[in-house]
Parts: sequence; C-alpha cells; structure tokens
Amino acid sequence: MKRVFAAVLALCLCMAGAAMAQEEDAEEWRAGGVVMFGSYEQDNVLANGKEPLEWIVLKTEGGRAMLITRYLIDARAYHEAFVNMTWSECTLRKWLNDTFLNEAFSREEQARIQEVLVVNDDNPHYSTRGGEDTMDRVFLLSEAELLEFFPEQEQRTCQATEYAKAQGAYVDENNGNSWWWLRSPGVRPVDACGVRADGRISGYGSRDVNRPSGSLRPVIWVTMGE
Repeated sequence: MKRVFAAVLALCLCMAGAAMAQEEDAEEWRAGGVVMFGSYEQDNVLANGKEPLEWIVLKTEGGRAMLITRYLIDARAYHEAFVNMTWSECTLRKWLNDTFLNEAFSREEQARIQEVLVVNDDNPHYSTRGGEDTMDRVFLLSEAELLEFFPEQEQRTCQATEYAKAQGAYVDENNGNSWWWLRSPGVRPVDACGVRADGRISGYGSRDVNRPSGSLRPVIWVTMGE
C-alpha cells in the first residue's frame, strides 16, 4: 500500500512540475517577455564561441510570436553604396536573410522561423518611396511598427553588444547607447530611417544608406514552443 501511495505521489508531483513548467513557458512567450533563440557572437571573444541570443516578444498570434533582439547585435550599412535605395533592394536585407540567418540559427531553428509579408510604406512625413513589399524571414521594424511597439522615447533606447561595437557601431559617450536602423525610407531616397541613441526617431533627418555605424536589431516571426 505504501508503495502504491508513493508511486501516486511521485506521479502527482511530476504532473504538477510539468504544469508549472508549461505556465512558466507561457509567461515567457507573452508580449514583453524575453526568450532565448539562436546564437550569435556578442562578447567579441571569438575563442569561446557564440552566445545565446535574447529576444523580446513583441506580440503573439495563432501559435507564433514576433520577436526583436534585446540588444543591438551587429553594425552594418543599410546598403553598400550611396545611391537611391529601398528595403526590397538593399544589401542589408539580403545579408539578414542569408548570412545572418545561417550564422545565428540551426536548421531546426530555421524551420521555426516563418517567411512573412513585410509591408514597406512610403515615408509618412515626406512621401519618400518605400518600395515593393517583400517576403522575408528576417527584417527590421518600420517607423509605424516602432511607434506601435515602443510608443515612448525611452523604450526605444538600446545598447550594442561588444561585438557590434567592434564592427563599428556608434556609441554615444553620454549614455552608452547606439543608434539603430529601421527599414523605412528617410527624407531623401538615399536615406533610411533610424532610432537615435536617445530614442528619438530619425525620420525627419537623414541616415545615409551607406553609413556603416548603424546597429542592427533584427525581427523574426517564430512558432512558439520548446
């Protein structure tokens, strides 16, 4: 009888533990939560390998979640040349959906990253052409999405990893933050929008598309789960 009771107790404890784990996972995947997914060089100590990537959950729907990196993980130009440019044609988009995708995620992780329609609106202030809509697995926020998910200026400030700094990311000497790219066009066709180190949107000013000091905060849609 004692053995039966012990077995039942163990089963109940196991089920309770599993239920608690599921609740913790559900909490983690709610908007505003932080999840670990993929890995990328961040501490700039190449000898110890890549570090796990932290992502902020922007929103969830139908078993999937929209994620943005918690930190600025790299620094690259929006486009390799100073020419009129849109998101659909820029070299940064190609790099994110090829090199970054393969470096940061295993095959199993890539299978969870969804290809989604990315709408590229014109600049809301100057009507600068946004270009063709795209189908992407990795992308950047638009100005409209930034305002949706980070409505307050202080919410938009972000710091770069040591690796991003080593790649040329701008760092503000006063607050330690860096500016980061958005995919929306700027005031001129040779500009792209960005988020300043103090959290203001650089949609009215200019960010030359070939400026290499812009940091990256990739966005992905993934199926939720393990």
